Amino acid sequence: MIAAPDQIQTYLSVKYPQLSKNKHQEITRLLYEIAKREHLHYTEILNEFTKPTSRFNDIKNYLVKRRFPNATKNQKQVRPLLPSLTIDPQLKVNTSEPPSRHPQKFYVEENVLSSELVERVRDLYPRVPLETISAYRDHTKTQPFGIKDYNQRLNAYYLVQEKYDFYKRCPCSNNSIFCGYHIVNLGSGCAYECAYCVLQDYINSPGIVLPANLEDFFNAFQNYQQNIRVGSGEWTDSLLFDHVTGYSPRIVEFFRKHPKSQFEFKTKSANIDLLLTVAGADNVVISWSMNPSKVTETIEHFTASTHQRLTAARCCAEHGYRVAFHFDPIIHYQGWEYDYEELVNLTFDLIPEERISWLSIGTLRLTPRLKKIIENRFPETSILDEEMLPGHDGKLRYSNEARNQIYQNMTQWIRKRSQTVKFYLCMEDKKMCQTHWFDKR
Repeated sequence: MIAAPDQIQTYLSVKYPQLSKNKHQEITRLLYEIAKREHLHYTEILNEFTKPTSRFNDIKNYLVKRRFPNATKNQKQVRPLLPSLTIDPQLKVNTSEPPSRHPQKFYVEENVLSSELVERVRDLYPRVPLETISAYRDHTKTQPFGIKDYNQRLNAYYLVQEKYDFYKRCPCSNNSIFCGYHIVNLGSGCAYECAYCVLQDYINSPGIVLPANLEDFFNAFQNYQQNIRVGSGEWTDSLLFDHVTGYSPRIVEFFRKHPKSQFEFKTKSANIDLLLTVAGADNVVISWSMNPSKVTETIEHFTASTHQRLTAARCCAEHGYRVAFHFDPIIHYQGWEYDYEELVNLTFDLIPEERISWLSIGTLRLTPRLKKIIENRFPETSILDEEMLPGHDGKLRYSNEARNQIYQNMTQWIRKRSQTVKFYLCMEDKKMCQTHWFDKR
């Protein structure tokens, strides 16, 4: 059982009444994380601190070494982030059964009422209420938003006219190498519940937002850089809502006319039915974020299984599309090596390497704020139990040594199966990318 932070704080106020509130805060977080990681009661941890002192620095140093045993080897100085710890049990996500993805209500901006998308949803969901609004920004600007609202995001769908945010360079992390990728945002919000998902930190919409003016995206492409690798999937899964929008066939046909560019649908779904209604295009890539079954089943809640993703990839490859795979984020845990080597082999067993356009590799990284969100939404998840410290971009990352080992192993397993497939590191700094093979193409 995971201890409540206020229980730990009450215990500390009695045991160490001389310490300040801020010092209690740091010790509370360390005790909470150690107790969760080691499956111990927090009192046992301090009972094992045998040094006859109540000095804060001695207590903290003991707890830091216990929380970060690898990072503190050889007396290495470690400065972990120790923010306040607040856990609200009401914010926990119910992962026992998938939420309904059937829309409960559509809000439609008045200037897209005659769009193809609105007509489509009227036909698909004739009994779902549809309310006209003047503008999405005006409708939502006064609504408070927090984790509880994020948990209810599937209750409303907004069909809007996108006016500004069409194409842009991939917003890589600070001090990370640019991979040459460009992004188009064809919606925001997701129905999946991946414990590590960055959308928990960035999305502040009370619902799923889908642009209804796809033609404007096509027109904007004419004025953007040509001959680029561009894809959707930054603020939503590229195919999860494809049965609602019906966009994928139109996107394929548009980019078929621009053969020097590559368009990528990035997904964790197996929602490929509409893609199979048109001929595949060699410059349209369907890609999947890949993790072993152990991860998809316990961390990537409600997504397509690892096997379902690979089966969908095989169908797309046979239909004439190229495919790609993102081993990202790789989750470090005891026995990860066996699971990820098996995943690499399974991928090459099922997918002809000549149909694979690229692979990307990246490891788990979190903003400090995202960590606190995860603690509330997924309090029992194990992904926060590993040693993660601020990295080159200020995000919490595994150590350089751990990431190096992951990339070395992944490179070895991939090259055992293919000497020619292109791969690159995602969201990594220059030194790490130079250490490992990196291809910007």
